[in-house]
Amino acid sequence: MEDEKSSDDDGGPPLIRAQKLEEYLGISKIYIKLESFNPTGTHKDRIARVHVEEVNKLGFSAITTGTCGNYGISIAYFAQKYGLKAHIFIPRAYSNIRLKELEKYGAEVVFINGSYEEAVFESKKFAKENNIYDANPGSKPWIDYEGYAAISREIAKNVTPYAVFVPVGNGTTLVGIYHGFRQLGFTPHMIGVTTSFGNQVLNAFYTKSFDEVKDFAETKFNEPLVSSISFDFDNALEAIYDSDGYVFGFADDVSFKYAYLLERFEGIKAFPASALVLAGLVKFVKKFGVNGRNFVLILTGGLKDGKSPNLG
Repeated sequence: MEDEKSSDDDGGPPLIRAQKLEEYLGISKIYIKLESFNPTGTHKDRIARVHVEEVNKLGFSAITTGTCGNYGISIAYFAQKYGLKAHIFIPRAYSNIRLKELEKYGAEVVFINGSYEEAVFESKKFAKENNIYDANPGSKPWIDYEGYAAISREIAKNVTPYAVFVPVGNGTTLVGIYHGFRQLGFTPHMIGVTTSFGNQVLNAFYTKSFDEVKDFAETKFNEPLVSSISFDFDNALEAIYDSDGYVFGFADDVSFKYAYLLERFEGIKAFPASALVLAGLVKFVKKFGVNGRNFVLILTGGLKDGKSPNLG
């Protein structure tokens, strides 16, 4: 990793050039946006901060969301900073994911006997019944888009990307970054990268079917990407088509390989699901024969220390 790093004026995560990876892969001008430098270690802090600020403006005393881990941590963190109560709904199967952090931030954790989608449903129901701010995916998409649009502005201060590679679960991050570039007057190729084990954006891109994905295999490594119902799949597809982009899907073993390469050559400890953006870049260059352009990878989460990673 080269010594020179850039971050936005108000402390945005650094954008670095990965010169050692460039040399190893034979791909020029690889830039990496390190979202692990956000307060709780993932890009989810971008939207959690904006939602909690909105809660404060509107006068609510509490906020809720359904989550499998990282977003709930972000909401709880910022809620505590603003003196708000966070109610976090989690599928019971994920009961060990960063639970101590949720407790540290004073959140009330509600376990659901069901899927992630069911946790979101129960959280939304709870918000309506108790007059609590609903921060669930899809509830206020314009806030999510603006939160993630900040990533685009930070990137554009330093480099004009040819293509931007974004991990895709619900698709919201990709849509927000796309809108951010649109606001700046240009649109790089938006490349979605996800698991091949079940994601609605991936399925719709290749089959043109918008049906719920019923055949999926969720693991502790691909959980951030698996989505039978991607809440922003239609807008994500629009962003991909409008930008002449693409979607790639990979199995878990590929994520391990590229997480290893990121750590070996650049010292970056990325979550496996996040590391797949590098696999997407390699496949994109091979498929379309494009090289020597500005390629930006959004590493949505990882470690800033040497401890074992949270794989969820």
